[in-house]
Amino acid sequence: MDTVYLVSMIVGGFFVLLSIFGGEMEHHVDVSSDVHGDFGGATAHDSDTGGGGFVDLLSLRTLFFFLAFFGLTGSLLSWTGSSETLTAITATVVGLVVGLGGNFAIQRIGHARVSSEITSNDLTGLTGRVLIPFSGSDRGKIRVVVKGNELRLPARSLDVESAESFETGDEVVVVSRDGVTVEVVKPT
Repeated sequence: MDTVYLVSMIVGGFFVLLSIFGGEMEHHVDVSSDVHGDFGGATAHDSDTGGGGFVDLLSLRTLFFFLAFFGLTGSLLSWTGSSETLTAITATVVGLVVGLGGNFAIQRIGHARVSSEITSNDLTGLTGRVLIPFSGSDRGKIRVVVKGNELRLPARSLDVESAESFETGDEVVVVSRDGVTVEVVKPT
């Protein structure tokens, strides 16, 4: 079991440290259909999360926190001569508490930070790139960077009667917002 604890600690610890000091993995944000009113009150999701609630807790971040603290606790208890059963139970409980609790706390901090920074006015006039193609009144998705955060937003053409198509990689300019969808045009 000592090898399992040690490998878990090394693998999980590496990715926890990478996420802390690498930082890049935490800057990608997806504002989706749960946005209400102004983006100032929006709820944003980290890109590694799924829908809402309990599913959000089951992410790679949770797994890496679990592995790191499961391995650390198991290794420390093994080295102090604790029984295998007590070590396994304690390591599992600590791993689960820190994994789920740490991920939950990071998500809440991330939601508060993003939602307090980005408003509808911040989006108007921004240029972005099409991620999911669309045309006419169909919706697609674009990527914009605002205040250092990458947002992926549902989008459609400002002129819904037009047959103009927006293909993946096309540059667009955000003109306005209709509900949760931004309306865009091609730059002239």
